[in-house]
Amino acid sequence: MEVHHPHHIPKKLKEYLTEFIMLFAAVTLGFVAENLREHQIENQRAKEFLELFRTEVVRNEKTIDSLMNAGLKPLQVNERLSFKLLTHQKISSIEIADSIDMFLFRFSNDKRIFELMKNSGSLRLIRDKQLVEDITSYEIEADMAEMRAFDQETSQWKELYHFIVENFPGEMTLRMFRNKIYSGIMKINPENPQLFEKYTPEIDSKIIQTVLDDKVKEKLGNYLGQKVTLEKLSFLNYLRVKKKTKPLLEKIDHYLESN
Repeated sequence: MEVHHPHHIPKKLKEYLTEFIMLFAAVTLGFVAENLREHQIENQRAKEFLELFRTEVVRNEKTIDSLMNAGLKPLQVNERLSFKLLTHQKISSIEIADSIDMFLFRFSNDKRIFELMKNSGSLRLIRDKQLVEDITSYEIEADMAEMRAFDQETSQWKELYHFIVENFPGEMTLRMFRNKIYSGIMKINPENPQLFEKYTPEIDSKIIQTVLDDKVKEKLGNYLGQKVTLEKLSFLNYLRVKKKTKPLLEKIDHYLESN
């Protein structure tokens, strides 16, 4: 018995074209969907980084407010003493020892998230380029404030400290650190208050007999004046950072809400 096989009927050109269009459309839609998904992931990642960065900016502002509040009184005390010394007013060694404030308040720019964003290339994920510029500008200002506090103020503080050690009798240094502003440091050693109480008469007697040379007083006045000047410049830097803070936070909030 003879078997008849059906003849293969070739597809028409229209059918080939239809299949091609359908295949092309499927690939294209898959590609578009993947791009959209990646875009959504990148946008979400940018928002997460911005939220973390925002907490850094807020934390910096709180730190600056705290530093300015804590640093104002020492600045005023040292400036008054500096004027007395430089105008050659009568001032005892005890008053000098009781007046000098050696505390140093330094600002450290919290920029861990910013560095992570910069090093990982995540800044490019933020679509608002002006916001990126504002973030960078803020960091430059905050870095400047940190540099002045850590490099310039610290260097001057070390010079002042060495000057005091070299030119003041040990009793004056001891009395300086008996000041209540250093109580937190002094209490680290529980025996410290008892030692001061025990030797106070000897310490004060030696200080009363100490007469600092006019040149030493003038140089001390210069050192204190330099310290105060650098602290004032730091305050100006802090104010510049604060001036950029509120607008930057508003722009970040707007970006987070609209994206």
